[in-house]
This record gives sequence, C-alpha cells and structure tokens, in this order.
Amino acid sequence: MKSSLRFPALRCAAKRTGPDAQRGVTMVEFAIVSPLALLLVLGIVQLGLMLVAKEIVNEAAFVAARAGAVDHAQTTTMTSALQRALVPFYQDTTDSNDYTRLGTAWVRAQLDLGNPLNLDLKVLNPSPEAFADFGLSDTQNHTYIPNDSLEYRTHARDGQSSGQSIQDANALKIRVTYAYELKVPLMRVVFQSVMCNGPDAFGRGGGSGLATALECQQYYSRGRVPIVTYATVQMQTPAWSS
Repeated sequence: MKSSLRFPALRCAAKRTGPDAQRGVTMVEFAIVSPLALLLVLGIVQLGLMLVAKEIVNEAAFVAARAGAVDHAQTTTMTSALQRALVPFYQDTTDSNDYTRLGTAWVRAQLDLGNPLNLDLKVLNPSPEAFADFGLSDTQNHTYIPNDSLEYRTHARDGQSSGQSIQDANALKIRVTYAYELKVPLMRVVFQSVMCNGPDAFGRGGGSGLATALECQQYYSRGRVPIVTYATVQMQTPAWSS
C-alpha cells in the first residue's frame, strides 16, 4: 500500500501541490499590480497632454512677442495676443457649432487667464538698465530706445548699466508662465505628492519636494503645473519703457 494512502497528512500535502493549489493566484497578482499599472498608464497620458500643451504655449509666446515687436513692447498688447493664442485650451470639443464653441472658449479663457496666478508675462529685454543706457524722450514723454539704422550704429557693448549694445537692447525677450490644469484623473494628487512631497499612504508628510513652497502654493495645490517658455524677436518699433 502506498504511503500517501496510509497517512492522511501526506494525501493532503499531495493535493496542495497539484494544479488546484494555483487557484486564485492570478486574482491576487492582479490586485497588486493593477493600481500601479493604472497609475503608469494615466501618467503617460498626462505627460503626452503636457507635451502638446508645451507646444501650444511656445507658439503663443512667439505670437505675443511678435505683437509686442510692432507695438513698442507694450505688455498689454502682448498679453492680449497671448490670451487669444491660448484659447484652444478652453474649447469644448463636443460642441460641433464653431461659433458657439469658439465664443464659449473665448469667455472661459478670459475668466481663467485674467487671474495673474494662471498667466504671467514678463519682459526680460529690453531691461530697465538698457533704457537707462540708450533711452531717449519723445514729444509724448515716452522713454524709448531708438530702432532706426541699427546696422549703421556701433555694435560696441558700451551700455554702462546693461553691458549691451544698442542692437542687443532692440531684441525683445519675454518669459511666459502658464498654469496648465491637469485633466487626467488622479494626476492632481500624484503631481502634488511628487512635487510638494505630500502625505504618503500612511498619512505621514515628508520633507521638501521638487518644487518650491511658492510653486506648491500657486500651482500644484490647485491641480495645475507651471509651463514656462521664452520667446525672442527683433523689435520693429522703438521699445517704450513701461
């Protein structure tokens, strides 16, 4: 007689080592892996959307800089052009009527971009030092940097305050910061936890995150991510000091 038949414990051990012993393992593995896989997929989708958003903001900054180049580097002109170029972020793609879709998007853009935390445009060049070096006054009391006959003017960097030449001072450079709103589910919590080192699964807070405290307050705590881009164009009109 076989030993497994004489001893019940051996029979039970033999059953546990058979195919039936693997039942339920797949469900356990799925329960462990699926949350991580879901976060990975959602993260990839969100990063893809952010890359597209970065291209839109890059183009919008260039449009704003060109508008400023032909209007004396006025911030109001550039901000208006920038807001128009960012309207695609606010369109409802389910609306098939072009008129209502664009009209609604424009209103939503004005409401959202009117908040200085959501959109910031800063003129980096010409700087106040450049106006101090090369600025002249016109009949309307505008302090301006001459824009005519630049090819015939000296190219020496003789600006005592700015260290620039007059050609350098006629290059308009702007920085645009747009607070992009995260759309993919769960990504607001993930980004805030990673960038600002929020509480972990046990409710414990960590140390400092990847972002500054100001960035966490202005952007990540509101479910947004700052997209920063720069644009540089040649001035076509004399730049006015704001």
